[in-house]
Amino acid sequence: MKQVLLFLAGIIGIVACSDVEVTPTKEPSKSTVTAQSTKNSISKSTEKAPENTLTADEMVMLEPYLTDIRTGIREFAPGTIGICEGESKECGSFLGLDAGELTEGQYVIRGEFQAPKIEPEGGWKVTFAVDCTIVKEAKDGTTSISKQYSKEYSINHVSRTEYGYRLSPLYRLSSPSTRGLETCSWSITGNNLSEPVVWKGSYTIPYKG
Repeated sequence: MKQVLLFLAGIIGIVACSDVEVTPTKEPSKSTVTAQSTKNSISKSTEKAPENTLTADEMVMLEPYLTDIRTGIREFAPGTIGICEGESKECGSFLGLDAGELTEGQYVIRGEFQAPKIEPEGGWKVTFAVDCTIVKEAKDGTTSISKQYSKEYSINHVSRTEYGYRLSPLYRLSSPSTRGLETCSWSITGNNLSEPVVWKGSYTIPYKG
């Protein structure tokens, strides 16, 4: 009887083993996981990508600002950058950029500017510079020296219509000179985004020995 029971148990075990098919589990390869992860990442980034194409209405609104920025720093009105006779902030008599030889009196180099409404980082700036050669003749010979000066200024957009961002005086002049014959050139440079804007001028101050 014991042998019969052992035989039946063996048969049941064989049948059970033959009815169940074990399929080995295969781990996904590293390349497959990476590819799937990359695909998901690309899909997510595509879904969240910002729209960087301007509409026609947006262009209409932005065009005045773009034109303003591209124009950059400019003279507020004709005849507002240059040499003026007198000492006050107002220009008594405008002599222009190149004033020639200055007669006896007091003068200033001045400027009135307009800057774009939107400012770059650091703001809009202009730099004034003057370079002079001073020659003095004496009985014991002729001496020649050079004199330079420069200064940077920050300027802003102005909404008023009567005058611009005023830098007056940028430089004071007195004629005649007791140091010698002064032959000078000067410039104002604005830091526009595309390329600098430059105004250049000159003057001569006679020597009074």
